[in-house]
Amino acid sequence: MHESDVEIVMDDDGLITNLPVDKMLAVTLNRLTGKISTSDEIMDSLRRATKARNFIAHEGASVGHISVVRERHILAHVRRLRSAVLHLAEGDNIVSQWGFHFEEPRQSLPQDLIDAYPQLIDGWVFGHFGDLLDGEAVDPAATKL
Repeated sequence: MHESDVEIVMDDDGLITNLPVDKMLAVTLNRLTGKISTSDEIMDSLRRATKARNFIAHEGASVGHISVVRERHILAHVRRLRSAVLHLAEGDNIVSQWGFHFEEPRQSLPQDLIDAYPQLIDGWVFGHFGDLLDGEAVDPAATKL
């Protein structure tokens, strides 16, 4: 089916289920913008998650040339990576809530898990750094994506 042949149903369930399956998340989010009722804050979180995903995929493991990389370079990069993981977890949390709502429309959302999710992901991915990432002042320019 060609994209222009897709009939867009104006309720939230129809919008999600009638989207082409071969589209990437950013394209899908752009198509949904203005068609579902959600806050600007949620859409901003999803856009940050998209940028974070791209940073993780394309720059996440790149700390610089091995001959010049130093501990401070690695820590600065890990702080940027940590920020990206947090943004991605926040976006994943939103999309997961939508998926839960569509799969289990009569059940309450697991609010305790929703509230704890970004911190759980942070601990799972970066917990082995201990206080190394929290112990020093974070340069905002170093954590900017």
